[in-house]
Amino acid sequence: MIHNILPVLGHQLNEFLSSEYGLSEDRVVVSSLVDLRGNVGSQIENKIVITLLNVEEEKSIRNGQLQAYSGMNPPLFINLYVLFSANFQDTNYLESLKFISSVISFFQGKNVFDKMNTPMLSDNVDKIILEFFNTDLQQLTNLWGMIGAKYLPSVVYKVKMLTFSNDTIFEEIPLILGSGPN
Repeated sequence: MIHNILPVLGHQLNEFLSSEYGLSEDRVVVSSLVDLRGNVGSQIENKIVITLLNVEEEKSIRNGQLQAYSGMNPPLFINLYVLFSANFQDTNYLESLKFISSVISFFQGKNVFDKMNTPMLSDNVDKIILEFFNTDLQQLTNLWGMIGAKYLPSVVYKVKMLTFSNDTIFEEIPLILGSGPN
């Protein structure tokens, strides 16, 4: 489910940026900012990078659900914390600020994604809501230290609420059969 939502958000943001600035190439990519060795990948240069920071259980809904779902586990409601970073070269710092401003503008104008306004949402997602998440300077320091990258102009959004349940239908990946020896 998570692997479907972030690319959909990226696609929607890409369409907005293309329309806003007349861009012919994609400016949004879902990726880590650094690889396991701490190197910055070339595929994220001059891009808005969408990175999953955290997955959190929404505890306010959980109370009293055990009685309603006797014999099976109740659904799990989760929130995602997603970082949008503007990774532009030093000489393009103002470009970074322009694109981060555009990210904020886009999600200010469209913070609810459902089947009506985003048909490409996965079948097991009814609706997601993006909420601006405030981070103070200490949190930013910890965040960028955790990521292992130098600070980039960025913004964090809380993506509310995904539902995981026993009856969730996951996309099936077909088995690939080889023609090797039996």
